[in-house]
Amino acid sequence: TKVLRGSGRLKQSIADSSFDAWIKYYRQDENSTNSIVSYYVKGSLVAMLLDLHLRANSSMSLDDVLRALWQRHGQPGRGVPEEGVRQIAEELSGLDLSAFFARYVEGTDEMPLAVALAALGIELNLRAAEGNKDAGGRPRKSATGAGKPAAKSEDRVDGAGDARPADAKEPLLPWLGARWTAGGDARLTHVMDDGPAQKAGLAAGDVILAWDGLKVTAGTLHSRITRARSGERAEVHAFRRDELMTFDVVPEPAPLDTCWLSLSRDAVVSAVQRRDRWLTTPW
Repeated sequence: TKVLRGSGRLKQSIADSSFDAWIKYYRQDENSTNSIVSYYVKGSLVAMLLDLHLRANSSMSLDDVLRALWQRHGQPGRGVPEEGVRQIAEELSGLDLSAFFARYVEGTDEMPLAVALAALGIELNLRAAEGNKDAGGRPRKSATGAGKPAAKSEDRVDGAGDARPADAKEPLLPWLGARWTAGGDARLTHVMDDGPAQKAGLAAGDVILAWDGLKVTAGTLHSRITRARSGERAEVHAFRRDELMTFDVVPEPAPLDTCWLSLSRDAVVSAVQRRDRWLTTPW
């Protein structure tokens, strides 16, 4: 969820994120979500993909690679060369991993998370966020529009998925394309690239006072947005420093960027067996 909610993942690789950590990642500003990605968070997902790729195509796993790295570099205190991780993984597995590292470590390609997990009988589900504090990890609270798996094992897609809730009986929640402070005034902290707020001219630091003539705070802004209709203009009043400004905001359907995992009910036996080996215990 954290990775999908930032367009920076499409602009900065995790290799560049690591290299520039001291000037970008540890000195974040209001535009960071649009320009950088966490090499910790996305890096853990890339590591999972590498592990699953090794397990599916060789007799090795990421565990074997990490043990070899420790034995050859960690234990004797020798630094790991620039291509050291890939070289050891290729040596142990017998695979050519240059394309994998070029796409997901050095590059910014979307990660095929849904397909990789589907091969283990695990569904990656997507839905819209239900609020400013919604971190994912669970289905939608309402009975309808709960979302659907982003991909099945036979699908061939490169991203986490862009599926719409197939069984939704209500439209997706309207979306402002911005984040704001948790309490007090509704002060915008981040404005997403190409979102409704940015298109209307709102910027980080603006304090939203009213939505269509009704006063809002940090605690009430989300509910006011969700009562709007996607595609219909709303008049928004906000302070930019000491200047009162008016913006015409057109909310859009919220993106499906909130994830949760579930076990597939119709997984084939081979997928369940792979999952059990991966988790070292039956689920």
